[in-house]
Amino acid sequence: MSFSTRVGLLAGATALTLTGVSYGGQATEGTDDVAQRLAAAEAKIAAMEAANNQTWLTEKRAAEIKGLVQDVLADADTRASLLQSGMTAGYDGTGMVLSDSRGDWLLRTNFLMQQRFVYNNQDNSGAEAFVDGDRYGFENTRTKFILSGHVVNPDWYYLADINVGSNGDRTGVGNAYLGHKYGNGLQIQMGAMKLPLLREELVDAQYQLAVERSNLNYLYTGGYADGIEAIYKQDQWQLMAMFSDGANSGETIWSTYDTEYALTGRFEFKVNGTWDQFKDFTSEQGGPAGILLGAAAHYQIGEYGTPANETALTILTGDVSLEFGGANLYGAIIWNNVDPNGPGANANPWGIVVQGGFYIAPKWEIFVRYEWSDLDIAGVDDLSILTGGVNYYFARHNAKWTTDIGYGLNSVVAPANITGFRPDVLGNDGQWVIRTQWQILF
Repeated sequence: MSFSTRVGLLAGATALTLTGVSYGGQATEGTDDVAQRLAAAEAKIAAMEAANNQTWLTEKRAAEIKGLVQDVLADADTRASLLQSGMTAGYDGTGMVLSDSRGDWLLRTNFLMQQRFVYNNQDNSGAEAFVDGDRYGFENTRTKFILSGHVVNPDWYYLADINVGSNGDRTGVGNAYLGHKYGNGLQIQMGAMKLPLLREELVDAQYQLAVERSNLNYLYTGGYADGIEAIYKQDQWQLMAMFSDGANSGETIWSTYDTEYALTGRFEFKVNGTWDQFKDFTSEQGGPAGILLGAAAHYQIGEYGTPANETALTILTGDVSLEFGGANLYGAIIWNNVDPNGPGANANPWGIVVQGGFYIAPKWEIFVRYEWSDLDIAGVDDLSILTGGVNYYFARHNAKWTTDIGYGLNSVVAPANITGFRPDVLGNDGQWVIRTQWQILF
C-alpha cells in the first residue's frame, strides 16, 4: 500500500470520527471515542496492508515459478535438439535414432542379446568311451551392437555390427559396409557382408524360427565375404550380384590367399505379400499371407600360384517361403560341386532343409525342422537331424523365449559348435541336444 493511500485512509477515518464527536456533545466522551475510532482504523489499515503485501508476494512467487518452469523447459528442449542445432534423438520403433532436423544425417543403434543354455547327450560307447557323454552349460551366444544410418542424405548409407558374445563361431565384426542408392531400386554397397546365397543365412539370427540355424546351413553357407554388391529391387522381385574374395572371407586383408575371384548371384520373386514380412521365418496370427521364391548361384576358384590346388567351388540353391497368417513353411535345396583341379575326384555334396511353424495361441508358436545331407564322402553317414520346439513371444522378436530339442538320426560329422552338436565317431548315432534361449532386441 502506498504512503499517499495510507494518509488518505487516515484522513477519512479522522474526519468521520470528528464528525461523530461534533454531534455527540460530550468532550470527554468524544475524546475517548476518537481514540477508539483511530485505533480501529489503524487495525483495519494494517490488515489491508498485510493482505496487499501477501497478494504481491503470491504474484511474485507465481512469476518466479513460471520463469523457472520456462527455463527448465527451454533447457530440456535445448538438450533434445542438441544445443539448438535442430538435431533430434529418440526411439522410432526401429532403434535409438540420432538425426539432424532435415534427416540428412542419421545414426541408428540396435542391440541384440541371446543368452543360451545347452545340454548335449552323446553316445560314448566304443571309440568314444573316453568322452563325457553328458555335457551342458550356459553361454552368451550373441551380444551384438549394430550401427546403421546414412550421411549427407538418405542415399548414402552404412551398416556395421560386432558380436562380443562367447561363441567363437560367430564373434567379432560381421557386417561392415557402406553404400549408395542410385534411384529406381538400384543400390551398390561395398565392404564385409553376407554373400547373397542361402536364405537361411540371410535371415538375421534374431529372426530365426529355432534357437539356431541348421547344421546344413553352416556346412554350405558362404558366410561373410569382403566385396562389392549391386542390388536391384522392384515391387515383386529383386536381384543381388556380388564380386568378392570368396566364401567366409569377411574382415580379411586384401593380400590374403583366398580366391582368384568369386561371383555370387541371387534372384527372389515375391508372388504376394510384402518384403518386410519375409525378414523373418515366422508368420504371426492375423498377419498377411505371402509366398517368396528364391534361387542363387556361387562360383569361386582358389588363388593361382599357391602350393595348393586351385580348387573350384560351385554352389546352387533354390528355396521357397510360405506364410499363412498364423503358420509358416520354408524349404531349401542346396547342391555343391567341389573340383580340386588336380589329383582327386570331384565331390557333389547336397542337402535339403524343411521347417514349419504354427501358432497355437497369439504368443505361442510350435515348430519342427528336418535337415538332411549327402556329404558324398565314402564311409561317412548322411547328415540327418530332426528338431522340434516352441517359441513364446513376450513382445515379438524384441523379447522372445525359445526352447527346442534336436536329435541326430545318424552320426553327426563336422557340426558347427554354435548349434550345440558335437562331432560323432563314425557309426555312433542318437545324439541329443536340448537348447533354451532368452532373447532381447531393441
